[in-house]
Amino acid sequence: MARRKKQEEEIEEQKPASERNVVSRDTIRTALRFTFWTLSLVVSVFAVAWITLQGEQFLTNDPRFHLPARGASARDEGVEVRGLKNASKSAVMRVFENDRGRSLADVDPDRRRMQLRAVDWVRDASVRRIWPNHLDVEVTEREPVAFVQVASGFTGNFENPVTYKPMLIDADGVILRLRGSVPANLPLLTGVRVSEDVEVRRARVLRMMRMLDELRDFRDRIPEIDVSDPESIRITYQMQDQQVILILGNERFLERLNIFIRHYDGIRDRLPPRAILDVSLEGRITAIEPADGAHKK
Repeated sequence: MARRKKQEEEIEEQKPASERNVVSRDTIRTALRFTFWTLSLVVSVFAVAWITLQGEQFLTNDPRFHLPARGASARDEGVEVRGLKNASKSAVMRVFENDRGRSLADVDPDRRRMQLRAVDWVRDASVRRIWPNHLDVEVTEREPVAFVQVASGFTGNFENPVTYKPMLIDADGVILRLRGSVPANLPLLTGVRVSEDVEVRRARVLRMMRMLDELRDFRDRIPEIDVSDPESIRITYQMQDQQVILILGNERFLERLNIFIRHYDGIRDRLPPRAILDVSLEGRITAIEPADGAHKK
C-alpha cells in the first residue's frame, strides 16, 4: 500500500507545473463560489427577516389598517355581520370591542370565532380580514327542534310550587331563549333539564328526532314528547276528539302507532281523557293507570 502511495506521488511530481496550477485554481474558484453563495444566502435570510419585521410594524402602526372605533362613522363601523336572525347583534359586536382602534393584523380570526360560538343562538361563525381595515363575519345560527319548559321560580303554592318559562332546544341539546319568530308546529319536549350535561340532552334530543323522522307523516298530530325514560319514548297523540298518551318503546315506532290507529275506533268509548296506552308490547294495547290514580285501567 505504501508502494502505491509512493507511485502516485511520483506521478504527481511528473505532471507539468501548468497542469498542477490549473487544478489549484479550480479548487480556489470552487471554494470562492461556495463562500459567495453561503454569504448570499445568509444576507437574503436577514433581508427577508428585516423586511417582514418592517412590514409587520407598518401594518401595526399605520392607522389606515386600524379597525374603526365604534361611533367613528354612523354609516360604517368596520365589522360587517351576515346571517343574523335571532342572535343578538349587540352581543356579536361586543366580541370585537377590544379590536377597535387596533391593527387588523392583530385580530385573531380563530379566537374570535370561538368567542362567537359562545353567543346565544350562534352555532358557528367565520371571521375574515378585509384589508385595509374591515372584518367580514358570517354567522350560522342554531335551529330549534322543540320547546322545553325551564323552571323559573317558586309560586309558594303547595300543589304547583314551581313556575316554568318556555324555551327552545336544538339538535345539539343547547337550550335557547325565545327570540324573534319561532318555527310553527314544534313539539314540547319533556324529560330534559338545564342542569344536565349538554351531551345527555343531545342524546335525548336525537332519540326524539329519530322517532319523529320515522313518524314524519304524523308529526302535526304529536304536540308533546317525553324522553325521560331512556328505555321508552312517550308521545301525546292528537286524535279527532281527544289526546292520548302512547308509550312507544325505543324502536318500530311507525308499526306500533299504526296498531293503535287501527284499533282506536273499537276502544275510544272506553278511554278516559288523556288515557295512557302502552303499545310497545307485541301486538297489544295495554291501558296504564296514571300515577295519581285518577283513572282506572
